[in-house]
Amino acid sequence: MMTNFWTTFLHTAGRRIRSKAFMISTGIMALLIFGFFQVPALLDAAGGGEDPEPLQVYVEDHSAFEGEAAERLAERDGFVFYEPSDDAEADADAPRSGGVVLSGSPASLDAAFYSIPAVEEGVIEQDIQQVKDQLAAESAGLPEEDLEALTAPISVERVPVEGETQQAEAGSGEYWMVYILVFAIYLIVLTFGSMIATEVATEKSSRVMELIVSSINPVTQMFGKLAGIGAAGVINLSILGGAALAGAWLTGEEAVQFFFDDILNLSLIGFALLFILLGYFLYGGIAAMLGALVSRAEEVNQAIQPLIFLAMIAFFLSIIALNIPDATVFRVLSYVPFFAPQLLFLRIGMGTVPGWEAALIILILVVSAVLINIAAARIYKGGVLMYGKFSFKEGIRQALTLSRKES
Repeated sequence: MMTNFWTTFLHTAGRRIRSKAFMISTGIMALLIFGFFQVPALLDAAGGGEDPEPLQVYVEDHSAFEGEAAERLAERDGFVFYEPSDDAEADADAPRSGGVVLSGSPASLDAAFYSIPAVEEGVIEQDIQQVKDQLAAESAGLPEEDLEALTAPISVERVPVEGETQQAEAGSGEYWMVYILVFAIYLIVLTFGSMIATEVATEKSSRVMELIVSSINPVTQMFGKLAGIGAAGVINLSILGGAALAGAWLTGEEAVQFFFDDILNLSLIGFALLFILLGYFLYGGIAAMLGALVSRAEEVNQAIQPLIFLAMIAFFLSIIALNIPDATVFRVLSYVPFFAPQLLFLRIGMGTVPGWEAALIILILVVSAVLINIAAARIYKGGVLMYGKFSFKEGIRQALTLSRKES
């Protein structure tokens, strides 16, 4: 039996890896991932690699506040100042785009923004406000220590509520990594599940299946195909991962450090691989069963529609749960085996699931995958011998009947 398993495994994996579709799609994805890491360098090269122009702050009515605000601001962020001259016409021609115009007195300091990028407005406004507060405090005669206490920032600590967990551990890097890996789990489970169903249906429609089942036990064949296509998927992921590492390394040391420190989380990668594996065998077993129930490859899409809908529902639930991962509805749904690979991974990544609950759900997922594959194997065993129009309910009944007779 093991010899037949390895024969099926090597044949399935080898044929999939050597196929033009596999090579082309893997190559294109690897190039896209590699190119993604080169985008900053390309943009920098396109811009000539020059440092951006310093922000210009234009000071009007300089004598109104005796230059104190201007001098204080000059110490912040390297602002470059334009001071009005006696030439009114020259002042009228002074540039205004991308600048800040200050006017008034220390007690009433006004600022006008001219085409300032939105991401910089808040920082600039904060700097001007701090200067105004300092000048106002000094004019009121506040001692230096009182002034420091007045401008000192508050200390914020995030403490989890008892009985609940917080997603405080999940920063922006973890958030985007969880988002990407949730999508990856959905895409991998769905894509390779469809491959399994198509593989089985193609062999069956070409009558090759009749020759195979005469020499190999159908159940051994099914698990050999599952493992073979899974091995092709591992090679695919390894190539894509290698492209990402090569792209980060070629970009420079800072990109590599950012990739490993702020983006890559090895524990999350480990959980992602675990849920990809469990989700693959959960969905893959059903996909193989559905592929065995059809007589033509053209019927595969119709047969696996329920499976596609389940995977899509799990994905969309996960996207919603990214913002509220500790909501009760998502905690409950993460116990459902078909939703668990994505929802549980998301909850673990966002730091909203205790260890015992994660272990319990993983156990439920493992047991469910085993039971579903046992049931799928029985249906597969009879299904590969059936030909005719596809009917989900009637097909399963007939497959189970044939399976019992073969036993």
